[in-house]
Amino acid sequence: MTDIFDAELPGWSEKFNFPHHSPSASGRPNDLEFFEKVIARPAKVWSPAGCAMRAGSAAHKFINEVVVNNQDQGEAMRHAVSTLDEHKPLEHFPDDNTKFDIIRNLEYKSDVTESEGGVFELTLEHLLMGAREAVQGANKIECDQWASVEMPGLKLPYIGQLDIMTGSVVELKTQWPTIDTSGRSKRGFKINSLPAKPKQPHVEQCALYWAWMRQQADNVPIRLVYANCKGFRVFRSEDCEELSPARLNDALEHLRVVAQTREKMMERSDTIKELLELVQLDFSHWMWRDKTPEYKNLAEQSWPT
Repeated sequence: MTDIFDAELPGWSEKFNFPHHSPSASGRPNDLEFFEKVIARPAKVWSPAGCAMRAGSAAHKFINEVVVNNQDQGEAMRHAVSTLDEHKPLEHFPDDNTKFDIIRNLEYKSDVTESEGGVFELTLEHLLMGAREAVQGANKIECDQWASVEMPGLKLPYIGQLDIMTGSVVELKTQWPTIDTSGRSKRGFKINSLPAKPKQPHVEQCALYWAWMRQQADNVPIRLVYANCKGFRVFRSEDCEELSPARLNDALEHLRVVAQTREKMMERSDTIKELLELVQLDFSHWMWRDKTPEYKNLAEQSWPT
């Protein structure tokens, strides 16, 4: 089987270090997407992720160990806590240290599941409940499968990694408390309710994996699991309008349009300077908020004036 990362690339793709599109990057502003791939990665300048992303990664690993590899739940939880404890709070972003303390150390009692414990442990327990519901009845459960999808009019594929694959697409999403800056919360943080319907970026991820799996089977159900320290919710494509074939195809078209726009900008640019001249550097976007000073300084130095 050919490695999906070994495909022959057009010249502009190699020139700009842009080998494929990612479903998780479709919502990034173009300035951040181009800077990350074209300049930051080749220069080996990284901006470490915040504690919420570290907690989410630990949660996914926990599910893989318990649901896919049948490891002991208690041992897997200890591994997850150890992974979270490896996080070094971002010095340049004080909120990260506060949020880490909330996720790691605060106790909470869920009035939904009637469980009590640390915010991190409760969230993982609820994610496990949702994951088990999502894979119920599956004969084969796999994790971390890479998927590559080609789309009409695109020179580069979309490549992403499924959380869990049975005969269905199973995607896992964690939600963490947010710091309350309003002063209305005595605890100093807020726990947002689980979404009443799937979030659009997550629908787009599911759509890509759905399209990939449909290359082998016509009927590919989707299970989208959300969990926080309050509880969990599982959306199913059979009874969720946002995960219907029509909405999934709309999501695929949106991914295609985003990618086509970026490809056209790269195709018409002979140099990095010309490419960056096509987009405006805008640090006001929330995705730039927790980037390191070194990362932002390099962006400012790189952008044409």
